[in-house]
Amino acid sequence: MRPTCFVRIAAPLLALAVSACVTPHPGSNAQALADPWEKTNRRIYTVNKKLDKYGARPLAVGYRTVIPGAARRGIGNGFSNLKEPLSFANAVAQGKVKQAFRTLDRFMINSLLGVGGLADHATDLGRPEEPEDFGQTLAVWGVKSGPFVMLPLIGPSTLRDATGFAVDIFTDPFDYGRTAVIKFGLTDKVGKFAAQVIDLRSQLIDNGAEGLLANSLDEYATVRSAYLQRRQSSIYDGNPPDPDDAPAPPMAPTGAASPAPAVSPPAVVPLGPKR
Repeated sequence: MRPTCFVRIAAPLLALAVSACVTPHPGSNAQALADPWEKTNRRIYTVNKKLDKYGARPLAVGYRTVIPGAARRGIGNGFSNLKEPLSFANAVAQGKVKQAFRTLDRFMINSLLGVGGLADHATDLGRPEEPEDFGQTLAVWGVKSGPFVMLPLIGPSTLRDATGFAVDIFTDPFDYGRTAVIKFGLTDKVGKFAAQVIDLRSQLIDNGAEGLLANSLDEYATVRSAYLQRRQSSIYDGNPPDPDDAPAPPMAPTGAASPAPAVSPPAVVPLGPKR
């Protein structure tokens, strides 16, 4: 790679890392929790359930029937490995330089020793997966979540995360590197996305998500709550703030007039004799 090309790539990432270091705190999820678009979101959730029932779930069940469990784990590892360059870029953009290089280590270990990522040797060597995406990057930069949205075909998100998802699609470093070597057309990208959806749907069956929804009184509310909690945990790297640790209300400025004390009602004097 020529030095000029390296500078063009590294300079924006360095600028983003510096800007991330001065961000006061991640953006709030308050508007997503309020869910102002709930009525529309519930309608989309109903449509998504039907698409899952007649489309994604049967494909996932067929996939599980044909592909053995060990092979499915390898495929899932491979898809996760393809996301590592994107995690690296977003970690740098968030100012997490040490994490970024741990992610780079992980990608190189699994790509070389794990046969393109089919085997996850990096976790055994002390390099567990630390996924990052541009939705998390926006949150670290202080961008608020915006309303909760139920995206058609994709599922739960927020306005901030949906924007980040779109940016990740068009800026994935792995896609750029692969396209430079092998021509990867729109049909190939759609096929890759469909395979990832089926693999993810299969993992949801493994994780018992279907049972959780079947036992919930309100499936939509359960999905919304689970998504927002998971995203909050991801933004804070698994250590979200305790809701009880809310900041105290601001103190009154020195020299400000103190509020007048409340006037107590007059005492009632009993008229009868003491007993």
